[in-house]
Amino acid sequence: MRKRLFLHIGSHKTATSFLQGSFLNSPTTLATIGLLYPATGLIYSGHFKLCWELKDVDLAKSALEDLPLWGALMDEIDASPHMAALVSAESLGWGLDPSRLAGLARRYDVQVIFYLRSPDSHLESFYNQIVKDFATRETRPLERFAVEEPLGILDTSKLLAPWAEMFGRDAIELRLFDKAFLPDGIVADMMRTMGWTDWPAFNPPGDMVQHKVSLPPDALDYLRLTNFYLKDQTDHHNFVLRLIKLGQARPDDFQETRAGILSPRARQTLRARFRASQLKAVQAYLGSGRSPFPPSEAPDFPGWEDRLPEADARVMAKVAALIRGNI
Repeated sequence: MRKRLFLHIGSHKTATSFLQGSFLNSPTTLATIGLLYPATGLIYSGHFKLCWELKDVDLAKSALEDLPLWGALMDEIDASPHMAALVSAESLGWGLDPSRLAGLARRYDVQVIFYLRSPDSHLESFYNQIVKDFATRETRPLERFAVEEPLGILDTSKLLAPWAEMFGRDAIELRLFDKAFLPDGIVADMMRTMGWTDWPAFNPPGDMVQHKVSLPPDALDYLRLTNFYLKDQTDHHNFVLRLIKLGQARPDDFQETRAGILSPRARQTLRARFRASQLKAVQAYLGSGRSPFPPSEAPDFPGWEDRLPEADARVMAKVAALIRGNI
């Protein structure tokens, strides 16, 4: 009897870190339901080392079974008493060739899980994150970023097509990421998607997801403008965490700019731009004839026009004072 392997490939900014942290912190629950969350390839609570190995140019011509980590992963799955395993890394769903994973199809019954978010909220959340991440340290305003980048991460149909070609269309589990579609939370939806109807409680992910919390507008713009000078990774990480905690404690003090917030018109335009791709994906993998995020339903942001386009000297001074604890 072939084992089941679930590949959770994203998308980015759809509570992937929350899911990964919950699974990593709940070994007793996983043992009870018979699901393996492999230790091989783990870092930051997800299986990102597996993605890094696939991107290694020196290993580009190697079969999957000959890759050190992927070989170890398959050994771990085969040796496990559980009949199902979950590999989770949103990096799998962006910039990798699924045909490299043909070895998995020969050994397991593979299902690919992908969460679809509305283009506007997805871009806002993604931009917020790349300002916070040391590797990217984005310094462009959101408007400039949106017009200069191809935004391929929002092209759902194109992202999923090679996965369907590799494992078959029926292997793709497309889920919708929005509060309206997740009434009892992302973990419950993930469990039902994998075929479970009941399960013990999962432990919370802990502090490992703190860095994923979005910054409020003024704090985000302050970080964007100081990213030029934050050259040390540890210092940058600690500074971001400090800003996040401050923003959570005093959110109303960081609401003068529209940093990281799309205009109402931009929201509608972005949804219209990727509507065909999303509709094609939904029809292919969900069977629905309606786009889940139509432009006409793009939410407004009250008072957007009344906010500062960017942080001025006064806002920068205010945030600096808040950080120093003088306000």
